[in-house]
Amino acid sequence: MKKTSPRLFPILVFPPSTVRKMVLLLFFLPAVLLYQPQAGASEPGRLSCDVVVAGGGAGGISAAITAARLGAKVILLEETEWLGGQMTAAGVSTMDDLSGNRTGLYGEFHENIRFHYFMKGKSVSTCYWDGNTMAFEPSVGRDILVRMAKEASSGGKKGKLDIFYRSRVTAVRREGPSVRGVTADLDGRKTAIDCSVLIDATEWGDVIPLAGALYRAGNSLSPMISPKSRIQDITWLAVIKKYPAGIPQELRMQTPPPGYERFLPGFRKAVAKNGNSFRSYPLRMPVDFATHNGYRGLPDSSNPENYDASTPEGWSAITKTGINWANDYPGGEKWEGRGGLPAAYLEDPEFRRKADAAALLKTLSFLYYVQTELGEPWSVADDEYFSSRPLDTARGIIPEEYAEILRRFPPIPYVRESRRIVGLETPTSRDVRLNSESYRDGRNGREVPEAIAVGGYILDLHAGDEDADLEAEFGETSASIKTDMPRGPFQVPFGSLVSRNVDGLLAAEKNISMSRLVAGAFRLQPISMLTGQAAGTIGALSALTGIPPRALDPRKVQRTLLEAGSALSLCEYNDVPRDHPFWPGVQMSNLYGWIPPEELPSAPSAKIDDIYNNRVVIARLYGLDKGTFGVDTPLTGIEAEELFRKAFSGGQAAGPLLYPGSGPAAFVSRGEFCSALARALGYRNLPRNGRSRYGDIPEESRLYGPVHFLADRGVLDRTARGGVFMPDSFVTRGAAADMMMRALTASRGGI
Repeated sequence: MKKTSPRLFPILVFPPSTVRKMVLLLFFLPAVLLYQPQAGASEPGRLSCDVVVAGGGAGGISAAITAARLGAKVILLEETEWLGGQMTAAGVSTMDDLSGNRTGLYGEFHENIRFHYFMKGKSVSTCYWDGNTMAFEPSVGRDILVRMAKEASSGGKKGKLDIFYRSRVTAVRREGPSVRGVTADLDGRKTAIDCSVLIDATEWGDVIPLAGALYRAGNSLSPMISPKSRIQDITWLAVIKKYPAGIPQELRMQTPPPGYERFLPGFRKAVAKNGNSFRSYPLRMPVDFATHNGYRGLPDSSNPENYDASTPEGWSAITKTGINWANDYPGGEKWEGRGGLPAAYLEDPEFRRKADAAALLKTLSFLYYVQTELGEPWSVADDEYFSSRPLDTARGIIPEEYAEILRRFPPIPYVRESRRIVGLETPTSRDVRLNSESYRDGRNGREVPEAIAVGGYILDLHAGDEDADLEAEFGETSASIKTDMPRGPFQVPFGSLVSRNVDGLLAAEKNISMSRLVAGAFRLQPISMLTGQAAGTIGALSALTGIPPRALDPRKVQRTLLEAGSALSLCEYNDVPRDHPFWPGVQMSNLYGWIPPEELPSAPSAKIDDIYNNRVVIARLYGLDKGTFGVDTPLTGIEAEELFRKAFSGGQAAGPLLYPGSGPAAFVSRGEFCSALARALGYRNLPRNGRSRYGDIPEESRLYGPVHFLADRGVLDRTARGGVFMPDSFVTRGAAADMMMRALTASRGGI
């Protein structure tokens, strides 16, 4: 992964007027705060918080919820009236989670979705022609996120989350290299917000340039962004449903949209009345309409019947789906003879509006194709969206006769590629492939030590994938799409979220530091939620400790994420399930190679999207995708020496070895381990000041000082409970990993 060095940019200052501030305070502020009567204010009309999150999409809402749960005061600015971004507001509500990593905040969201539909007697496995998938209606996903956001502010901690809809950042205020606040448009009213951390989770990366941060757009690097540099196609989806009694008159298209004939050949190549039914990959095109519906099929709360996507009969029973197949824009029509859109889409607001309108028109044309040439009684769902945003985008480009249909389109397009910060690290496709080969075919792990999220997907670029479109600086060409295809789940490093040159600026969503080709795998909903959770964790820890994000110890971030249930290692063990008390410590041991497992997984290697590979299915069935850590096995002296060397290799400890001057014993006692760990952390002598916490460690014991030194730092929270320490018992491998994780990430007071 490419590492970079710091560089400074000029300060941007945009102060609002005093009069406007007073008007905002008196007339506007009480109305826009969603969950509390008012946000923190440092002076009349000026808001104050710890963390500002720009964008309430999959990554942004995850960051905001996480930071608030950790005790930070958070302000979230969302341009639309919807939370969830690509997976709700853009209508991509079929989850692309090939990694199977349903942990952390994404796992929590996933379970909330499943429970919602379980109570309705409905399956969530309605997409991708498979019975092990997850999909939901966009409005259901939005409502669950709103509830999770409310709970983040009422969970008993000091954290607070205020959400402002129809609002965005318009300027960033800096002092030297550090973020100090933003100017925001709060539903048409301008105000200043003081903060120490700013997270850009917008769908386009629109805040990055406002902050003066280095960034990439296509294969260009700021400040020399080429407007002709290519990014991926966009898609303006539509959620459609079946109307068995006939399409309502206002939702039936009477005339072909402008330019319909231009799109028609492409539609016919993709979906046809007598097309092929899905049987296996690769698909034989064109497909029939039922197969089309089974791809992005959604549950339908208005349908009393249940269905799933496990069989062709299930696909035929689907009554709600998303149009996201033949309507990529520009798609097959290309832009000026080349695939994808120019980076001007990101840089030029008017260009963006016109391209979005063209994408709307293409989807509208496909809907006309469904109603006329395919003769299907389907139109836009009347129970999902009702927004003026598509109308605003279409104004002057699409005739008003389609207004009632357009109102029921998602409020934003599906944007696959945004601006990307230049971070402390920039993963390349080769990095990701090597990382994804961890534990495959008997290989050892190739873990990313500073990992903050695990995802899994293919290198999926929707156009803009020719040699000239990719980044030569990373050695990537179109051939890399095949040679660097991931073979399993992969990790996102801490440095991908942290701006190289602006302190306090973090990225989430699709805006993190990565190559263009890697963006094709890092852009999906599950990994966006998990990197958003990581950004919120970094932001909260930074704001509450006063330590800039780049200076945070990644291990403290990792521990916080692990204790929140987000998996970070690529290795799972049969003897350490995710609810095991030592699971976080064992995960940390995996990342840094502290203690070698007793047995590694032996999962076969296959492309990550090869879900029908029999070798992979059999390996999972027999647990070969998991190893054995030996969590309850006594730690040997040799293992203990190696653990201390690796954990304290950065010079934190003076003389960390357990047995200086003599050979290690066969096994290590708990007393010996804790005594050495205390010395490694700097313990020399602790006054005996009262009754021992542990009945078997009297005040006169030589272990009294070191053991209580560790206990005061929370190191023994999971290994010495009930007032008993058991100093002569062997320390287990799991307990050693847990204590080492806690020792290295302990802090006195505060978070």
